Amino acid sequence: MNHGTYFRRAAGAVALLAFFGLGVSSVHAQSASDPPRASSLMMLGNGPSYFDLGVGAFDIPIHRGAVTTAEGRVEFRYGQKFFYIGPAIGVLGNAKGGVYGYGGFYGDIAFGRFVVTPLAAVGAYSKGDGPDLGGTLEFRPSINAAYEFGDRSRLGVQIAHISNAGIYHRNPDDNELLVTYGIPLRLPF
Repeated sequence: MNHGTYFRRAAGAVALLAFFGLGVSSVHAQSASDPPRASSLMMLGNGPSYFDLGVGAFDIPIHRGAVTTAEGRVEFRYGQKFFYIGPAIGVLGNAKGGVYGYGGFYGDIAFGRFVVTPLAAVGAYSKGDGPDLGGTLEFRPSINAAYEFGDRSRLGVQIAHISNAGIYHRNPDDNELLVTYGIPLRLPF
């Protein structure tokens, strides 16, 4: 089994926990004035929306031929959720001119002040001078593990994987490692 398969399976396992809430308690809504969460695993319901920034490495060398380059990412996660699942959109770019825009769904799992956010997305990739990922349509599962501060901002680390899941003749992939900072937004809706 190659390293890319490990990334996909780990992302899938955490996503299943988040999306189906297996063995976790739930919180329907939280506000900025809520006290700190107890040290028990729980799904988070409605909360603030987040403007999440990420910087790190695109195409980390898990397989031969990977050429690592710098990456930047901007993501918006809407705080109103339906059955603990919320929508997200984002765009990332690498230092070789590759751009990937995506939309998907996420969940938040909290343990005290630590929040794990799995996200499953689909989007369009333009390679620029970067790696050829086999085609335009690409899938991106990711897992973000962050510490949530008292003002609800979050500092974390994200691993992500971009792949076309074999829908094209070639299925090279990309693995990412990012440092993230989530800014909570107080939206009127």
